[in-house]
Amino acid sequence: ETIAPAKRNLSGTLAGLKIVELTGNGAAAQAGLRFGDVLIAYNNHPIASEEQINAVMRLYQQQHKQTAASDTAQLAFYRGGDMKVKTVSVPLGRLGIDTREWTFAGESVENAIVDEGDYAAAQKFADDAAASGNYTPDQILQMRIVCVNNEKDGEQIRQAQVDQLYRKYPVEKLRVFSNHDLVYNKRYRAAVAMFQRYLKINPADVSTELSLATCYAEIEKYDDAEALLNKILARPKSDENAPTEFATSVLSNIQAKIYMGRHEYARAEERFAKAFKDSPDDPYTTLAFLYCAAWRDITGEKPGEFQSAYLMVSTQSDVVAEVLAYDIDELRAFVLMKEHHSSLARKIADKWRDSEDGKHNVSTLWRRFPGGSEVIDTWNALMPQQPVA
Repeated sequence: ETIAPAKRNLSGTLAGLKIVELTGNGAAAQAGLRFGDVLIAYNNHPIASEEQINAVMRLYQQQHKQTAASDTAQLAFYRGGDMKVKTVSVPLGRLGIDTREWTFAGESVENAIVDEGDYAAAQKFADDAAASGNYTPDQILQMRIVCVNNEKDGEQIRQAQVDQLYRKYPVEKLRVFSNHDLVYNKRYRAAVAMFQRYLKINPADVSTELSLATCYAEIEKYDDAEALLNKILARPKSDENAPTEFATSVLSNIQAKIYMGRHEYARAEERFAKAFKDSPDDPYTTLAFLYCAAWRDITGEKPGEFQSAYLMVSTQSDVVAEVLAYDIDELRAFVLMKEHHSSLARKIADKWRDSEDGKHNVSTLWRRFPGGSEVIDTWNALMPQQPVA
């Protein structure tokens, strides 16, 4: 990736990298950067992709080794929708962040659709961006994909949009950007339409089949998801489209989601338990394993199962202590309330009441699970001054 020339004036920069995750003890977090900040330059070199920031970071690390140049760099960024350029100093090297490509127009498109459901406004933002000449073809394509209708009653509009996209753009880019933008933004119906069309052109692409099965499961089309998984599993190992070991692992996790969606918690827990043992620091797997154990406990199917699962997670996963403690305590309090141990549940809530998490953490994780809103509602009742979602 070519390093963009340094710019003395970064005002009006229209592309960058949005921070979507930070490591608590990473350089970015230590410098005061936050979730949602948009990085626009590294030592005044504009950065619009991960390849660009990695390239410019390597350049300055090499200069430091060869010439004893400064061991710090200046990061320019936007915060909270304000396009006034801010800067922080960070040490050279890894920043401890995950990012997504950001554009000013793309943010407007996403806000219009994801936050307001205003497709007409989103389409106008995308059209204006295309006419401005300020954005690359790929950036415009990403905006067009986000505009694909995602409503339950939008099938006719959705199919017309998909037809137009597949007539105009390369199919591989459509597949990649659908994963990157539609699945990320939980626009699963739109993603289903895009993946279905791709598979008509490239049948038996396992990666896309698994993406499609995931989307089916998310919109509760469990029979369609399971039929697709069975189709993949039926291929002989000698078939060039047979699932790899990794794909089989992904497939198992999708099947677990299907079981969970059908409230077959014992079968789901068995698969999530295996996935947790394989990847004990994966947040979704950890929470799904605990959630299934909780419902088996609450319904009386297997009393004490949640406590057993909680002890297993607590002793095997560092993520629990560092990242998921607040979310797991929400679930612990829910289980205790269901089992009529309200005083113990309140003690858990009281532990968080005056903490930064308790004041500012707006949890939506439990909405990803069937019946998960009950967990959130219970926590809201225990901490009324700070609704969780």
